[in-house]
Amino acid sequence: MKKSAIIFVSLFTLTLTLKSPAFAQLGTIKPPADFKIPTADANPSVFVATLVRNGITLLLVASFVIALIWIILNGLRFILAQGDEKTVASAWTQIYWTLIGMVIIMGSFAIIKMVETFFGVSVLSADLKLPHLPQ
Repeated sequence: MKKSAIIFVSLFTLTLTLKSPAFAQLGTIKPPADFKIPTADANPSVFVATLVRNGITLLLVASFVIALIWIILNGLRFILAQGDEKTVASAWTQIYWTLIGMVIIMGSFAIIKMVETFFGVSVLSADLKLPHLPQ
Protein backbone atom coordinates (compact mmCIF):
# COMPACT_ATOMS: atom_id res chain seq x y z
CA MET A 1 0.00 0.00 0.00
CA LYS A 2 2.89 2.37 0.70
CA LYS A 3 4.32 1.98 -2.82
CA SER A 4 1.07 3.10 -4.44
CA ALA A 5 0.90 6.16 -2.16
CA ILE A 6 4.48 7.10 -3.06
CA ILE A 7 3.74 6.67 -6.76
CA PHE A 8 0.58 8.82 -6.44
CA VAL A 9 2.49 11.60 -4.62
CA SER A 10 5.28 11.44 -7.21
CA LEU A 11 2.85 11.71 -10.13
CA PHE A 12 1.00 14.57 -8.42
CA THR A 13 4.30 16.44 -7.85
CA LEU A 14 5.35 15.81 -11.46
CA THR A 15 2.00 17.14 -12.72
CA LEU A 16 2.38 20.33 -10.67
CA THR A 17 5.94 20.77 -11.92
CA LEU A 18 4.91 20.37 -15.58
CA LYS A 19 2.19 23.01 -15.18
CA SER A 20 4.48 25.59 -13.58
CA PRO A 21 5.30 28.74 -15.62
CA ALA A 22 9.05 28.18 -15.30
CA PHE A 23 8.74 24.75 -16.90
CA ALA A 24 6.64 26.16 -19.77
CA GLN A 25 9.58 28.30 -20.95
CA LEU A 26 12.08 25.47 -20.77
CA GLY A 27 11.69 24.53 -24.44
CA THR A 28 11.41 28.09 -25.77
CA ILE A 29 14.24 29.09 -28.11
CA LYS A 30 14.72 32.77 -28.83
CA PRO A 31 17.05 33.76 -31.70
CA PRO A 32 19.61 36.53 -31.15
CA ALA A 33 18.47 40.09 -31.78
CA ASP A 34 20.80 40.50 -34.77
CA PHE A 35 19.69 37.23 -36.42
CA LYS A 36 18.84 37.57 -40.11
CA ILE A 37 17.23 34.94 -42.27
CA PRO A 38 19.30 34.46 -45.42
CA THR A 39 17.57 35.85 -48.46
CA ALA A 40 18.36 35.94 -52.14
CA ASP A 41 18.33 39.76 -52.18
CA ALA A 42 18.57 41.26 -55.66
CA ASN A 43 20.89 38.63 -57.12
CA PRO A 44 19.88 35.03 -56.35
CA SER A 45 23.11 33.67 -57.84
CA VAL A 46 25.07 35.20 -54.93
CA PHE A 47 22.92 33.25 -52.47
CA VAL A 48 23.36 29.99 -54.37
CA ALA A 49 27.05 30.65 -54.86
CA THR A 50 27.49 31.21 -51.11
CA LEU A 51 25.71 27.94 -50.36
CA VAL A 52 27.96 26.10 -52.82
CA ARG A 53 31.14 27.70 -51.41
CA ASN A 54 30.17 26.97 -47.81
CA GLY A 55 29.17 23.40 -48.68
CA ILE A 56 32.46 22.67 -50.44
CA THR A 57 34.46 24.23 -47.61
CA LEU A 58 32.52 22.23 -45.02
CA LEU A 59 33.08 18.98 -46.92
CA LEU A 60 36.81 19.63 -47.29
CA VAL A 61 37.33 20.48 -43.63
CA ALA A 62 35.15 17.62 -42.38
CA SER A 63 36.88 15.08 -44.62
CA PHE A 64 40.34 16.14 -43.40
CA VAL A 65 39.24 15.99 -39.76
CA ILE A 66 37.66 12.55 -40.25
CA ALA A 67 40.75 11.27 -42.07
CA LEU A 68 43.02 12.55 -39.29
CA ILE A 69 40.92 10.88 -36.60
CA TRP A 70 40.80 7.64 -38.63
CA ILE A 71 44.60 7.60 -38.99
CA ILE A 72 45.05 8.21 -35.27
CA LEU A 73 42.62 5.40 -34.35
CA ASN A 74 44.26 2.95 -36.74
CA GLY A 75 47.70 3.99 -35.48
CA LEU A 76 46.53 3.09 -31.99
CA ARG A 77 45.20 -0.22 -33.33
CA PHE A 78 48.60 -0.86 -34.86
CA ILE A 79 50.41 -0.04 -31.60
CA LEU A 80 48.04 -2.11 -29.46
CA ALA A 81 48.07 -5.12 -31.81
CA GLN A 82 50.76 -6.81 -29.68
CA GLY A 83 52.25 -8.59 -32.67
CA ASP A 84 48.99 -10.10 -33.94
CA GLU A 85 49.64 -10.29 -37.68
CA LYS A 86 46.00 -9.98 -38.74
CA THR A 87 45.42 -6.85 -36.63
CA VAL A 88 48.68 -5.27 -37.80
CA ALA A 89 47.84 -5.99 -41.44
CA SER A 90 44.31 -4.63 -40.99
CA ALA A 91 45.60 -1.45 -39.32
CA TRP A 92 48.16 -0.89 -42.12
CA THR A 93 45.46 -1.44 -44.74
CA GLN A 94 43.15 1.09 -43.08
CA ILE A 95 45.97 3.65 -42.79
CA TYR A 96 46.86 3.05 -46.44
CA TRP A 97 43.28 3.59 -47.67
CA THR A 98 42.88 6.66 -45.48
CA LEU A 99 46.00 8.19 -47.03
CA ILE A 100 44.65 7.40 -50.51
CA GLY A 101 41.39 9.09 -49.52
CA MET A 102 43.28 12.17 -48.37
CA VAL A 103 45.14 12.27 -51.70
CA ILE A 104 41.79 12.14 -53.51
CA ILE A 105 40.47 14.98 -51.32
CA MET A 106 43.57 17.08 -52.05
CA GLY A 107 43.12 16.26 -55.75
CA SER A 108 39.54 17.53 -55.67
CA PHE A 109 40.75 20.71 -53.97
CA ALA A 110 43.41 21.10 -56.68
CA ILE A 111 40.75 20.64 -59.39
CA ILE A 112 38.64 23.37 -57.77
CA LYS A 113 41.65 25.69 -57.71
CA MET A 114 42.42 24.90 -61.38
CA VAL A 115 38.83 25.72 -62.34
CA GLU A 116 39.20 29.03 -60.49
CA THR A 117 42.42 29.81 -62.35
CA PHE A 118 41.43 28.73 -65.86
CA PHE A 119 37.88 30.08 -65.93
CA GLY A 120 38.31 33.11 -63.70
CA VAL A 121 35.60 31.93 -61.31
CA SER A 122 36.23 32.28 -57.59
CA VAL A 123 34.76 29.20 -55.93
CA LEU A 124 36.51 29.04 -52.54
CA SER A 125 37.98 32.50 -52.30
CA ALA A 126 36.39 35.93 -52.02
CA ASP A 127 32.89 36.32 -53.44
CA LEU A 128 31.77 33.44 -55.56
CA LYS A 129 30.15 34.73 -58.70
CA LEU A 130 28.56 32.25 -61.01
CA PRO A 131 29.04 32.95 -64.70
CA HIS A 132 25.86 33.75 -66.59
CA LEU A 133 24.86 34.47 -70.14
CA PRO A 134 24.29 38.08 -71.11
CA GLN A 135 20.69 38.98 -71.68
